[in-house]
Amino acid sequence: MDSSAAQETGEGSAAAAPPAPVDFFISRRGRQAAVAQEVAQVLMDAGYSVLVQDFDIPHGSNFVAKMHEALKRCRHLIVLWTQDYDASPHTMTEVTNFVADAARPGRERRLILLRVDEHEPDGLFAGIVFGDLAGVTDPEERRRRILAAAEGRALAAPRRPKLFQNVPPRDLNFTGRDADLAELRRLFADAEQSGAATRIAIHGMGGVGKSSLATEYAHRHAGDYGGVSWAGAESRAALLASLAGLAVSLEAKFALEPDQGQVARLALARIGSFAPPFLLIYDNLDTPEALRDLAPPSGVHLIVTSRWADWGGRAAELRLTTLAPKAASELLRKRAGSSDADGAERLAEALGFLPLALDHAGAYCKLTGTRFDAYRSKIDARLVRAPKGVSYPASIAATLGLAVENAAKDHAVALPLLGFLAYLAPDNIPVDLIPLGLAEEDDRAEALMALSSVSLIDHATLETGEAGIAVHRLVQAAMRTLLGEAKAMSSLEAVTLRLAEVFPPNAEHDPQAWPRCRLLLPHVLAVREHLAGRQHNIAAASSLFNSAGVYLRRHGVFATAEPLLRDAVLVSERLHGRRSLEAAIPLSNLAAVLHDQGTYVQAESAYREVVDMIDTVLGTNQSLVAELLHNFANLLRDTGRQEEARKIAEKAIAYGLAQGELDDAGALMRLNNLGNLYVHAGRKAQAEECYRNAIEVGRKTLGPHHPDIARPLNNLGNLLRQTGRYTEAEELYRLAAATAQEAFGHEHQHVGRSLHNLALSAQMQRHYEMSVQLFHEAIDILSKSLGEDHPTTARARRNLANSLMRMSRYDEALRQAELALASHAKAPTSERWLKDAARSCAQALTALHRQAEAEEIRARFLLTKPKTAE
Repeated sequence: MDSSAAQETGEGSAAAAPPAPVDFFISRRGRQAAVAQEVAQVLMDAGYSVLVQDFDIPHGSNFVAKMHEALKRCRHLIVLWTQDYDASPHTMTEVTNFVADAARPGRERRLILLRVDEHEPDGLFAGIVFGDLAGVTDPEERRRRILAAAEGRALAAPRRPKLFQNVPPRDLNFTGRDADLAELRRLFADAEQSGAATRIAIHGMGGVGKSSLATEYAHRHAGDYGGVSWAGAESRAALLASLAGLAVSLEAKFALEPDQGQVARLALARIGSFAPPFLLIYDNLDTPEALRDLAPPSGVHLIVTSRWADWGGRAAELRLTTLAPKAASELLRKRAGSSDADGAERLAEALGFLPLALDHAGAYCKLTGTRFDAYRSKIDARLVRAPKGVSYPASIAATLGLAVENAAKDHAVALPLLGFLAYLAPDNIPVDLIPLGLAEEDDRAEALMALSSVSLIDHATLETGEAGIAVHRLVQAAMRTLLGEAKAMSSLEAVTLRLAEVFPPNAEHDPQAWPRCRLLLPHVLAVREHLAGRQHNIAAASSLFNSAGVYLRRHGVFATAEPLLRDAVLVSERLHGRRSLEAAIPLSNLAAVLHDQGTYVQAESAYREVVDMIDTVLGTNQSLVAELLHNFANLLRDTGRQEEARKIAEKAIAYGLAQGELDDAGALMRLNNLGNLYVHAGRKAQAEECYRNAIEVGRKTLGPHHPDIARPLNNLGNLLRQTGRYTEAEELYRLAAATAQEAFGHEHQHVGRSLHNLALSAQMQRHYEMSVQLFHEAIDILSKSLGEDHPTTARARRNLANSLMRMSRYDEALRQAELALASHAKAPTSERWLKDAARSCAQALTALHRQAEAEEIRARFLLTKPKTAE
């Protein structure tokens, strides 16, 4: 926080120079660190150097010595006056020493009191005029009071110049733009210092608050100017009329001059001689070209507000973006007079933090008594109507739609291009996603330039390094309103077909395709949302949603994968019938996702439906049938039906062996699945051979670190652990965990499963302390990736309880066992797992001498009769 220019000399340099003096040292006591930082920031923004005890005295240093040095360095001492400060002998020593030094001849040092709470200065301080921050919440008012106190001035309202005309009234709800106001001030200061023309263009999309920012600046800094005038500049005629009005205000005789252009230029020349300088605002200027012969002399401060994005050196640029989320929520609540902070956050996000939309929404909610969430549920309908009142000449849709229409006049392709973009996610749109059928490359570039020039889109560089586009969500909403329903379906079909064309097929096992999938996924989800509730015949939607769902399943994002796969099934069913290969593929994947989530009843129903199609629909698709039967066998095993799982496994083995050569790039998963089926069938030697072959083939064809190799590593580890080969098993588990972590990150379910298996191995060897540590780590990952109540998470908790029991940590064991039992009891699952958790609960209760509760658990879950009390 020390803003002085002192430098420390390095070892071997000349003797260190004395520390440079600073303007202010801020002293405080108690919980006033945030206020100290606020005061310091205000002073530094005003160009002063500052020391603050909280930020400039390092931990571990000699506090008394550092305070002594700070008091010597500072010119003035600012005390944040509170009851705590007054009561502390240490702070009083600081102040009295400073006052004594300040009284020495030739010293010009001031003691400044800023009162922070309601405690009144008394004693020696009773006669000091203090700055008062107690109860003051407005940031600008606090800033004024801090500066007035620091500079030794009386607190007075800013002087307004005699000529202050046409400036809109100050918005009492103005918020969230302090940084932009400071930047505007800095740009003017830099221009004056360098001798450049003092012109600043505030540019950004419609509704972002350009005029509001200029209005607030004019009111806040009016006292710094010799005059202030606001000129509407939406057309050349309007600008000339405004400047002619300014000329008449300067000298009445100009009213007789018939040539408005001549009068306007005379007015501009006249204000160039003002001291202090004149502030002129051109509001809503179309393009820099409109400045042509109406730019004021360099001494005049000119603010231009415009949607035009490139000012090419004709003015310094201040690009205004949407509000920060916190400020947007605050604006909504202030405008609506509501205390619903959560609802405001959700609505602010839905409105893309656009100030004009927030203001409209707040006004609507206040006038109609509508809650924020209710407004959000019908947001597109609300955008086409402005709240009643003279301050709202147009709706959001009309405001943004006008900009769209103006861009379309300049370039014919702009309108269909924006129609295509309207149904994608608003951010990170790859430029190459726009089909060449919509616009040739040169036309596309020109249309994008036309849209960008009026701030309807922004250019961006995507994480993949390629060119991208961002479109504000309300621009998209306005475009959808302009299109209407008939054209909307045409655009939606074009977007869906293009995404289906470019979304990587079979990306589940191809890590090289994952960055592209990650980039395209938000756009797939946006298309799904726009198609929801619409009856359509877009066949590509099924394949697109299936591909995206499978990719998400691979990454453990089951909750997002499930609705995509359900929609894929519905689209194929509508177009091809329920019993079709097109419907069977996404239905099989949906069953797997339901299984992953522990939704066993629904998963089994879906599996059985697809299994029933093997002979009639799936035909010779050996690969699909083998994977389907493998997954179904896993479900039967997980729900405790070992014999049925064995029979399905035997049937699946035949399909697995019929898939042909097992040494190609796709062989790893086929071999792994075949190994699982051999385990189900009780043929362990053949299972081990399959797992080892899967690992070898995977390393040879995919590389040693491919994430698919983690599966056979884990499965082989399980097989070896069950036969007591712990050292080999643990090596495989660690390798599997490292491989999965490298591909997916530490919090992926495959990492959690590998750590759980490693913990089981430690437990079986009676290394209980190590197993407890590993179980905790695994549970933390599994609960985040799969959910607190997922059967796999519950099983890990029950296994943890067993290790804790062995260590006589019965209270902890009971807690884990109870959580496991509650999870297994919430949804149909393996009866064996439910009973295992109940048994662990009963054992822990018995160890804690809570026999009656243990008997109740046994009677309820283990079907044993409670013992009769003697």
